[in-house]
Amino acid sequence: MRAQLTSALEKQQFRFAIAKALTTTAKQVQAEVQKNMRTRFQIRRDWVIKGIRIEAAKKADLLAVVYSRDDFMGRQEYGTDKRPKRDKYLAIPLKAVRKSKSDIIRAVDLPNNLGKAQATMFRGGKSKDIKGAGGTVFFMKISGKLYLCRRRKNKDVEKMYLLVPRAKIPKRLNLEQDAQAITARNFGQNLKDALEYAMRTAR
Repeated sequence: MRAQLTSALEKQQFRFAIAKALTTTAKQVQAEVQKNMRTRFQIRRDWVIKGIRIEAAKKADLLAVVYSRDDFMGRQEYGTDKRPKRDKYLAIPLKAVRKSKSDIIRAVDLPNNLGKAQATMFRGGKSKDIKGAGGTVFFMKISGKLYLCRRRKNKDVEKMYLLVPRAKIPKRLNLEQDAQAITARNFGQNLKDALEYAMRTAR
């Protein structure tokens, strides 16, 4: 009976150690992916980086998961063609609305708000009135390319967005690649450390 109890305890501690090692490795993968995202993407807000999450492994379920809570990041992992969901075209912002790659587009300059002297934005269940530039919004085709433009009160015409039927999204998140590299490098040591911890804390 004592031998059976010892064997059962060791089995439970071994599963605990594996779960701990898997979770530690998942956290290391998470940190690596988040670090690499700053060089692979133009990050304007940190929420997309914070969206890389983990699910810890358990003794009853020896699986740790690293994932993005943002569905659109799946396209960044595998690469794909992006097509509009409702409209006919995708709107690619130009310098009139985004002067540099790091700029965040103002709410008043979003395609649906162009031309409005005042618009209402809804975020987090709250509404906020925003003052727009006004003016006339129209489509203009130049050299075979279609643009969404705005004519300001001073009669100047601004090309706001390039309109395209689809856009190619390259494979650049590389979560799987980072996970394989970190796991190959760190899991053995993580398991060794977890086993030593499990034996020290066994009761």
